[in-house]
Amino acid sequence: MSHSRELDDSPESLQAKATEHKMPIGIAALFGGLIVFGLYYFVAYVGWDQTSELNGSTAVSTNITHTIAYTAIPAAVIVVLAAAMARRKGGKRR
Repeated sequence: MSHSRELDDSPESLQAKATEHKMPIGIAALFGGLIVFGLYYFVAYVGWDQTSELNGSTAVSTNITHTIAYTAIPAAVIVVLAAAMARRKGGKRR
């Protein structure tokens, strides 16, 4: 049994209707924040090397603290955004 009907292949019909809505503001803020953080991190650590770390500098604990903070803060933001998106009622779309 074969069907001779062709599917509509116009750009409008190929657009996924489920993902047609705007990006949530939280995701946009996270994206922008990650870009700003990446630029800051690049500027702050350009030219950095480990020689002072290996010579016994006290900056080791500072670098460890910064590394943990730079990992934990974005992770916490993602968890909060995920929880907020999960609590939205009925999946409202804009």
